[in-house]
Amino acid sequence: MKTPSRLGLAFLFAAGGWQLGAQTVAPVTKPLADEETVVLSPFEVQVQKDNGYQATETLAGTRIRTDLKDVGGALSVYTKEFMRDIGATDNSSLLQYTTNAEVAGTRGSYAGLGNGTSMDESGTLRAPGSAQRVRGLAAADNTRDFFITDIPWDSYNVDRIDIQRGPNAILFGLGSPAGIVNATTRNAEFRNKHEAQFRVGSYGSTRSSVDLNQEIIKNVLAVRLDAMWNNEKFQQKPAFQDDRRYYAALRFDPQLFKDRTWHTSLKAKYENGDIKANRPRITPPNDSITPWFRAVDTTSLNGGMGKLAVNNGYEVGAALSAVNPWLSGGNIDQQQPAWFIDGLTNALDRIYGGYVNVGARNNDGTVRGVNDNLIGQRYAQPFFGLTSLSSYAGIANLPGATYGQYRTASLLDPSVFDFYNKLIDGPTKREWENWNAYNIDLSQTAFDDRLGVQFSYDYQKYKRGGEALLGNSDYSSPTLTIDILKNFQDLATNSNFGRPYVLGGPGGGNSYESERKYTRGSLFGELRARDIFDSPFLVKLLGKHRLNGVYSDEKYFAETRRWQMYANNRAWDSYWTRADGNLNGINNRAPVAVIYLGPSVANQSTAAGANIPNIGAPIGLSDGNLYYFNSTWTNPTGVNYNAPWTVPANLQSMFSPTGGPNYDGVTPYSGYTQVSNPANYVGWNTGYQMNLLRYNDGENLGLLRNASKSLRTTKSYAGTWQGFLWNEAIIPTLGWRYDVVKGRNVTANSVASNRAMLNLNETGAASTLPYALPDSATGLNSNQSYSLFKDHSTSGGVVVHLNKLLEKDPLPINVSLSYNKSSNFQVTNTRRDIYGNLIGNPTGTTKDYGVLLSTKDGRYSLRVVKYETGLKNADTQLDAAGLTGTIKNGLNWRNIMLYHMTGYAWSTVTTGSNIRFEWNPAYVNQYGRTVWSQDKVNAGQPAPAGSVLQTDAQSIAQRDASIRAWNEIQKYLADRGYFSAWNYGVGPTTLAKLTDRATYEANPAAYQPDSTSVYDYRNNPALQGFAVTADTESKGYEFELTANPTRNWRVSFNASKTTAIRTNVGGAELDALVAYLTKQIGTATVPGAAGDMIMFNGHFDDPTNVIWNNSTWKNFRSGYTLLKLQENAAASELRKWRYNFVTNYSFTNGLLKGTGVGGSYRWQDKVVIGYPVLADAGGLATFDLSKPYYGPAEKGIDLWVSYERKLTKNIGWKIQANVRNLGNKNGLIPISVQPDGQTWAGVRLQPVEEWFVTNTFTF
Repeated sequence: MKTPSRLGLAFLFAAGGWQLGAQTVAPVTKPLADEETVVLSPFEVQVQKDNGYQATETLAGTRIRTDLKDVGGALSVYTKEFMRDIGATDNSSLLQYTTNAEVAGTRGSYAGLGNGTSMDESGTLRAPGSAQRVRGLAAADNTRDFFITDIPWDSYNVDRIDIQRGPNAILFGLGSPAGIVNATTRNAEFRNKHEAQFRVGSYGSTRSSVDLNQEIIKNVLAVRLDAMWNNEKFQQKPAFQDDRRYYAALRFDPQLFKDRTWHTSLKAKYENGDIKANRPRITPPNDSITPWFRAVDTTSLNGGMGKLAVNNGYEVGAALSAVNPWLSGGNIDQQQPAWFIDGLTNALDRIYGGYVNVGARNNDGTVRGVNDNLIGQRYAQPFFGLTSLSSYAGIANLPGATYGQYRTASLLDPSVFDFYNKLIDGPTKREWENWNAYNIDLSQTAFDDRLGVQFSYDYQKYKRGGEALLGNSDYSSPTLTIDILKNFQDLATNSNFGRPYVLGGPGGGNSYESERKYTRGSLFGELRARDIFDSPFLVKLLGKHRLNGVYSDEKYFAETRRWQMYANNRAWDSYWTRADGNLNGINNRAPVAVIYLGPSVANQSTAAGANIPNIGAPIGLSDGNLYYFNSTWTNPTGVNYNAPWTVPANLQSMFSPTGGPNYDGVTPYSGYTQVSNPANYVGWNTGYQMNLLRYNDGENLGLLRNASKSLRTTKSYAGTWQGFLWNEAIIPTLGWRYDVVKGRNVTANSVASNRAMLNLNETGAASTLPYALPDSATGLNSNQSYSLFKDHSTSGGVVVHLNKLLEKDPLPINVSLSYNKSSNFQVTNTRRDIYGNLIGNPTGTTKDYGVLLSTKDGRYSLRVVKYETGLKNADTQLDAAGLTGTIKNGLNWRNIMLYHMTGYAWSTVTTGSNIRFEWNPAYVNQYGRTVWSQDKVNAGQPAPAGSVLQTDAQSIAQRDASIRAWNEIQKYLADRGYFSAWNYGVGPTTLAKLTDRATYEANPAAYQPDSTSVYDYRNNPALQGFAVTADTESKGYEFELTANPTRNWRVSFNASKTTAIRTNVGGAELDALVAYLTKQIGTATVPGAAGDMIMFNGHFDDPTNVIWNNSTWKNFRSGYTLLKLQENAAASELRKWRYNFVTNYSFTNGLLKGTGVGGSYRWQDKVVIGYPVLADAGGLATFDLSKPYYGPAEKGIDLWVSYERKLTKNIGWKIQANVRNLGNKNGLIPISVQPDGQTWAGVRLQPVEEWFVTNTFTF
């Protein structure tokens, strides 16, 4: 056997793989010699029977080995030879060649990011193996050896992929309606076979693998050892993925019985894998830089800022949108520490804290509130940037902005930032996966495989996660913008003016961990008519029958976590709030980083050609001294609080000319007192040491923002019958199953008294809401749920082979007809609608009608399937934070205005005066909507044309009407269980004690609420399991041709026509609530008293600080409208037609003997990227589905050439060179379009030409 020498040679090849890297890639050679055929049990298939691209058997029909021609469902098998020819190693490199399937990624055929106003790549970056879609419906389940899995498959230990399109209850009652992608991992085989493979490819990628199969005892014991080392690089630098996997398999077939028709087999498999990556992004960064250079036009999608430079924040004040709709505060709030860092070197410029009021005085010497500046000091935003296009459209009230069709714009010009070759995150992002899995399978068959029993145990432990500094704690896409601030709040020059930057921090990540334990038992039997009947007619009619019964027990545990990378410590929160820092959540004003990329571009006339670099160094937020204004009174000698003070010329931009407490017709800036003089305070300094909290790979779990875990146990009982009737011409299949699913879930509770950190203790009093799974459905805590689901279902179909119906075959070709009907369901965590009512599980159904044509010699085979597949009650995209946030804002500010509160809690009630609960007259438009503050009117910022200033009486009437409207909203919601569902605790405010302000002021004692019911609603309310659902219907045709025209020529062709639309979007309860609130809140032209509620202070600093005009409500309303517009619209990125052609020819004679040539052509139809909007009288809208906007069709051409020969008697060698996407250059593919139908909004990067070379050695 020469086993030691062969094993040694294998490891020698593996060890030298890194040096041989320049010759490597993924593929195969034929076996060196024919091996003795091994009889397999009915519970397994033999890949050696696959002929080129054509497979003959599958387990995917009934879990019993069945000829593919006898399966009625839509099933495709992709063989080892097919995958090696095209160079496929995983889902991301295979599925784009398969029937009616799409896959995301740099080589993918779609983005898979939905159709919202913004795009989030977090899912595809963390779990690329699941970033796929079948039949335009959803992602198919990944399975390994027909067990549901999270583990991404790889070809180093997989020889074939079975793809079942549509649900198949015979296989899985629980599962995706899109179907399954099953990877069959290798078994140990009773032959000696060894292989070493090395690949090198574009960008410096290398891959090495070994496959060592050794027969220890002939036909009794065999072992297999596989390993793979893959270092993949990408066009975007410094993106990478390092993948290490180790696999072992054992097969033991003891000959326990003298009767050779009895066969016992024990198989065991084990795999360990570890992936560390910084994966490339397939979308460019969001564009908030190019508008700065464009001319101002607030009526146009293409309007810009005209290179507006903010001299200092005081000159802008709080009304940023009044200056320009693009202007934003750079996502940095007051008292929010900001790190200004050079992105190329990680050099820290400063840690900036702005104004911190720890002791500013009133005229009487009392200390002002934490939210107050010095008396008369203008409001100044700490920093500035540009908002997103979708927000700009809403602020500028562009036509149709309320319909949610304006989307965050992707950067389209690579000369601004080369997103093709640079990963904007640099080394500040990472992803990881790791797992351990093993499988034990024991089977016993008897009577020539007519009776069999199988017991299987499968265990999988899997973890994955991702972390990124850019974006926000939700790991969203980064935005490229520009520093447009010339002078900081201390009036010092900003040396970074004009520099491009991205915002990072606090940074965020999330993780998913699962443990799956499967126990499965199967009993198989085959009954033949000839065993019972002597009549040839009955034997022919009744044929044979295969029966299979399955019992399975699954335990699936999962835990998800989300965290922020950095947080302020409690000392800082105590300092700036002048209160108990434990009451301030870790996410409130969390540390943020302004990361500069390259030099200033302010002198350019356009962003084009800026060639902005990506982050070039690991960026960290270090501890250090904070630069801020300390408003501690220094008790200067001889200075009285109320002594006169005139604002000097150099500080006049900081103060209102008429804002002094003694101003009454005096000279501007002269009505002030010493309490406004910055010189009387400690002032700007670096005396505060900022020490941050850090997550550090879980070292500080206090930075977790969300955590939940679940345990699902499923017991399933299933039976199938497959008959082979009338000379095996008619093959019906029936399946029945019964599933009992128990689900237990818990979400970690946020503890308001501990900085909103999560309670992760699994024990404790029920009142503390421990992080423990419930034991039963009784006595559930508000953070727990328990579900019990029972369901039985039937499925089945029939295949009719027309050629076998008659004694003599009259047809020139083989013709088979098929029909299949099946269903399945998904058991999710408990889901609830807006009022807490339970939502049923998602369900899937399919009907497949097929015809199979094949030649008599089996060389050509064509199958056509007409299908109808549906998905009901599936989760859909809607960010409801704007809806719930508007309700919380409205109730909070109703309380503040009604009860004279200076904060959000009853403890802040006062009988004195305060800017927060004042409601001053304001300018209103012709519809009575508040549009401008009288305090903000000046020569530079006049009141909007046509607006008029309210009288005091009108202002009071507006205030009380708004309070009463929110009282009515509270009653409406309370009657429907909203507050109970969203866990408002004892609140909100007692209904019986609600009134308006004037009535309350006349007799406060009569309207005193329960003080415990008046509290801060912002952090506590949450509904576990809130979901919004929709249905999807997919219909179409699928075509599959497989051909072996000659012994050396392989051909595969597939095509599909797909129509997938969404229906029943949103649901009636949500629709009714949104309609009610829309009426109460109103719009710019339709009054609604609830919408007049003023937020943040009664001086109405900003036109967006009223409910109706605030982004919280407007963004939700546009998002909701966008959601409803999906009704009957095509699924996102859906291509009506697509086809794939793959072929390979091997020369076996002549000068080219040993040479192979092949290629593939992939084509996708043009894609719908949007529709015109048709408005109706009710302010809603529908799509004009007859006039879609299209993106271009796509194509991809691959070519490969191979050569193989014997190096020695025992060593074979094959080299293969592949070029993928031949001729494809850098380019963009649209995902969505702006409302003008021409301007691309979201885009993805087009797959580009890549090459790889594979050397394979067999011995």
